[in-house]
Amino acid sequence: MLSNNEIAVFCEQSGMILESGLSMLEGISIMEADVEPQNTEYKKIYADIRTCLEETGIFYEALQKAGVFTDYVIQMAKLGEETGNLDVTMKGLAAYYEREENTMQDIRSAISYPLMILCMLLTIMLVMIVKVMPVFNQVYEQLGSQITGPAAVLLKAGEVLKQYWVIPAVFICIFAAGVWWLLKTIKGNVVLHRLTGRFFSSKSIVKRLNSARISSALSMALQSGMDYGRAFDMAAALVDGDEETKKKLLDSKEKMFEGESFSKVIKETQIYSPLHARMIMIAERTGEADQALSKIAVQVDEEVTAEIQNFVSVIEPTMVIILSILVGALLLSVMMPLMGILSVIG
Repeated sequence: MLSNNEIAVFCEQSGMILESGLSMLEGISIMEADVEPQNTEYKKIYADIRTCLEETGIFYEALQKAGVFTDYVIQMAKLGEETGNLDVTMKGLAAYYEREENTMQDIRSAISYPLMILCMLLTIMLVMIVKVMPVFNQVYEQLGSQITGPAAVLLKAGEVLKQYWVIPAVFICIFAAGVWWLLKTIKGNVVLHRLTGRFFSSKSIVKRLNSARISSALSMALQSGMDYGRAFDMAAALVDGDEETKKKLLDSKEKMFEGESFSKVIKETQIYSPLHARMIMIAERTGEADQALSKIAVQVDEEVTAEIQNFVSVIEPTMVIILSILVGALLLSVMMPLMGILSVIG
C-alpha cells in the first residue's frame, strides 16, 4: 500500500494530466517513463495501471488492479469517472491525503519527542545505577557503613543488571524496533493512528481529526456529484476510533432519505461547532456547501496541528522536570547519609 504522501503526489499528477487535456493513458505512460529504472516497484505499479487502461480504458479498475491504493481513492475515482469530474476528484484527493500526511507527521512528532526524552531518562538512570552507585557503595564500605533505603534497592538492581545485562538489552532492542516500525512504516503508521485514536478517544483531538476527514469526504463527494446517501457512507468509512460519530453519520443518511435538509442533519450530529454548522447552513442556501466544507476541513486541520504542538510543548518540559527530580532524589538519597557520616568523623 502506498503512503499518504505517495498517494497525494500521484493524485496531484493525475489531476494535472487531466486538466491539461491529456488522456489518462497518455499521462500514466509519461509518469511511467519518468520513473528511474532502478525503482522497480513504481515501474510495476505504473505498468499495471497502463496495461489495465489499455485493456479496459477504465481508470478506477486500473487503480484497483495495481493493489496499492486505498478503497477510498478507488471509490472516489470511480465516482469521478461516472460524473465526468475525475480531474476535480483527483485534485481533491491530493489535498485530502496531503493533509492526512501532515497530520501523521504532527502525531509522529508528538510521540517521538517524549520518547526521546524518556530514552534519555532511562539511560541516565541506568548509568547512575550501574556505574555511579557502586562508587558510592565503595566509599560507604571504606567508612565502615552501608547504603540503606531506596538507594540500597537501586544498588541491588544495578548488580542484577550487570549480571543479566542481555535481558534488558533484548527488551531495549525490541522496543527500539517497535518504535521504528510505528514511525517509519506505512502499516506502522496505520497502527499508530489507531492507537492515538484510542489514547485520545475522550479528547477533542480525535473528534476534530474525524471532523476534518468528514468535511473533506463530503466536500469531494458533493463536488463530484455523488448523492447524499453514498456521501455519508463514504464519510463514515473514514471515521476511525469514534463509533459514536460513525453511527451519527449513518443515522444522518436515513434522515436525508426522510426529507430533512443537509445542513439540518449535519447540525443534529453535533460533529461541528455551532459556527461551522451555521457556515454549512448558509453555504447550502447559496449552493456552495462543498466549498464551505472544504474550508472547514483546512481550518480544523490547522486547529489539530496547533493542539498537537501545544501537547508537545507541555510534555517536553514535564519530562525534563521528572528527569531532574528523579536524578536529584537519587543523588540526595546517597549524599545525605554520606554527609552525616563525614560530619561525625569530622
